[in-house]
Amino acid sequence: MLIEEILMYIEKNGLDEFIKKRLEEHYGAKYIKAMEALESFSVKKYVFLPSNRVVWIVVGKKREYFVIPRIYCQCNEFYINVVIKRKSDLCYHILAQAIAERIGKYETYKVSDSDFIRLNTEWKREEVED
Repeated sequence: MLIEEILMYIEKNGLDEFIKKRLEEHYGAKYIKAMEALESFSVKKYVFLPSNRVVWIVVGKKREYFVIPRIYCQCNEFYINVVIKRKSDLCYHILAQAIAERIGKYETYKVSDSDFIRLNTEWKREEVED
């Protein structure tokens, strides 16, 4: 199953044992890390008001990662293994965000548009160590 098929299945049927097994078979350690992120409520959805701009953040081990659903994550693993080496189609942050959005397991923060630049600057900081 491709990730889009998996996500459509989750939307219809939830995160049942069948799909958990498929995710683990296909993504292995990434799936395990994504589930750990879900269990620790590490997926955050920021809704900026009044514009209704949405920003997804996944809290990782070293920092908070800015995620554009199914397109981009600012983590090194995404850059190295998805963009450069093309060994994978996503990192665990993108997987965690996608699953969390489908099952509604994320925290939502409503903040003012005036806070966007400050928060965006924090999220785009470079890692101190890797």
